[in-house]
Amino acid sequence: FRSLLKLTASDASDNDGFGLSVAVDGGYALVGSPGVDGSGSNRGAAYLFLQSQGGLDGWGEVKQLVAADRGDGDLFGCSVDISGDLAVVGAAGEDGIGSSRGAAYVFSRDHGGADNWGQVKKLVASDAENNDGFGFSVAIDGDTVIVGADGEDGAGADRGAAYVFARDQGGPDNWGEVVKLTAGDPDDADQFGYAVDIAGDVIVIGSRGEDGAGSNRGAAYLFSRDLGGADAWGQLKKLTASAASDGDAFGTSAALDGTLAVVGAAWEDSGGTNRGAIYLFSRDQGGAENWGELKKLTASDARNGDLFGYDVALSGDTIVAGAGWNGGGGTERGQAYLFSRNEGGADNWGEIQRLRASDAANEDWFGFSVALDGPYALVGAAGEDGAGIERGAAYLFRKI
Repeated sequence: FRSLLKLTASDASDNDGFGLSVAVDGGYALVGSPGVDGSGSNRGAAYLFLQSQGGLDGWGEVKQLVAADRGDGDLFGCSVDISGDLAVVGAAGEDGIGSSRGAAYVFSRDHGGADNWGQVKKLVASDAENNDGFGFSVAIDGDTVIVGADGEDGAGADRGAAYVFARDQGGPDNWGEVVKLTAGDPDDADQFGYAVDIAGDVIVIGSRGEDGAGSNRGAAYLFSRDLGGADAWGQLKKLTASAASDGDAFGTSAALDGTLAVVGAAWEDSGGTNRGAIYLFSRDQGGAENWGELKKLTASDARNGDLFGYDVALSGDTIVAGAGWNGGGGTERGQAYLFSRNEGGADNWGEIQRLRASDAANEDWFGFSVALDGPYALVGAAGEDGAGIERGAAYLFRKI
């Protein structure tokens, strides 16, 4: 992968946090900037870039997305995803009729005009309560959206939940709620919904505070669309790390593509403290639909406090994992790591490259967020200063 472009917001200001979340799909890149003030404070925004804008691989900015009802502290852009002609943006701090209940917003490319990317729906939980943080994580695939609410209490405190929405649920383009998902074994402070992803008929949800046989070891849960009935989205499997230890926070990040799932454990301690690891699972590993663990991956140059795996992405035969707190020749400059399926042997998933910002500086947190689509990798650096303080940036790489 070669460095292609550095993306920044056209209206960048201090503490915007541009790059806190990133997504890339079908020639579009979407970058969240939850610290954008607008005409208030921390209202948030997301920025859309188009591959062909400004020439081949120009990746020019084409639209700033904001919520129609934006308010102070909404943190719109804390999570983003894009699939084809649709984008979804989380706003975990949106108050609704309370405080930090959260919301997510769906945008469509031609809503309001050709390539207008207009807002088509505001999503909220059917049972919203204060401090749920609905929208902390989002994912979209085709006509289905999944929204995480890791602060949802359930019958306790911060057990977490995730909500599935479908485009035509309740009517054409209504984007109604289909089902609320919770863990089969919920407990307080599990933070189920901290990370979400969807690929076809399978959803993965990270629960980084799940204790297991210790404390904060973490887990991730797989759900299948028609398990238990049409669109029932029943729980398929609980994933845990083979080398689980207290405080690993397995489930901090999660990604799906085809028959593979990858889950990050950013506080994993192998060889040191908080170095981080990611775990790869395959659908038929250990038997049909068993979703067994295939491999544990770590960084080749792991250092204490790197938090490798804080974010992960998976596309085809490639994985990217962020380590935003890696020193990178300084302090918390950050790195991202690429792994390829057959590097070092069939299904070996060996490391092939370390990505760094071309203009790396201390506390950029390059690798805080990552995304992959075909030949493109997108890495967020929410702490990048630019011409100010923590304005943020995102970096595009293209496979050679």
